[in-house]
Amino acid sequence: MIRKLCTILLSAFVAVSAMAQSQDTTGKECATFGPQKGQWEISLGLGKSGSFYNENNSFLLPNITPGGGSVGLPNGGTTASGYLNPYLNINGFNNNSLVNIVGVQAKYFFQDCWSLSFSGGLNTSITPKKDYIESTEILDEPNISLPEQKYINAQTTNNWYVNVGVERYFKTKNTRIHPYVGGTVGFQMARVDVREPYTGKYVTVDGDIQVDEQVYVPAGKVGQMYGIKAAGVAGVEYSFTEGMFIALEFQPVAYRYDVIQIAPQGFDHYNLSHHNIKFIDTPMLRLGFRF
Repeated sequence: MIRKLCTILLSAFVAVSAMAQSQDTTGKECATFGPQKGQWEISLGLGKSGSFYNENNSFLLPNITPGGGSVGLPNGGTTASGYLNPYLNINGFNNNSLVNIVGVQAKYFFQDCWSLSFSGGLNTSITPKKDYIESTEILDEPNISLPEQKYINAQTTNNWYVNVGVERYFKTKNTRIHPYVGGTVGFQMARVDVREPYTGKYVTVDGDIQVDEQVYVPAGKVGQMYGIKAAGVAGVEYSFTEGMFIALEFQPVAYRYDVIQIAPQGFDHYNLSHHNIKFIDTPMLRLGFRF
């Protein structure tokens, strides 16, 4: 579906570009293709951004058992321990895809050559709890019983980001081409909160006494991670018409600081931090319009 959408968008821009070139030859030399004060710009990004954390954040939940369990990341104590990039969705230079839709960006031009950019996204999932129901035998029918019903944890997950930036555009001899440079700062966060209902699990103590497992294991589990990023931005726009354009953009240098927190109920927090510095990061293609 994404490939088809990208193909349709690219085909539309190529067709519009061809129409624009034919109109230029008929005497429309006074068209203004560059941004102007008071205009808005909306664009769809294709490539990669790293703004969103991975959607599967189950590794943020501690593994607590009546016997002790463990709190930490799955790679702790292994040869991969200390390599946090997969958990933080920090990709290498070779992991990129033009058919990946990064998100939508909005820009407002407060001057002819100066703009403020905004982008963000939110993904929230809420699952209500369901208690465990034991199987029930039917009286006078020893071979027939109602099946048990498994429990479902009450779980809430949030994954969101927001970016704000400023860009300076430059004029060239070609009125359709406008390079720009600027900077951006962003914040991203992922959080998962789990509460166990009645699970039907018991712990045997003193040989024959069964006690609900939640007496020894906390029912609540919380894990979260957040990151702060600052980066330079550089790119160039090519206008097909007065209101439609395509842009190639990247970040010459970017710095990101992330924190991972795992918080089992009733225990100390497990905290990790991570620094990442990149040069020539997050190349992407933007398709958009200006009005």
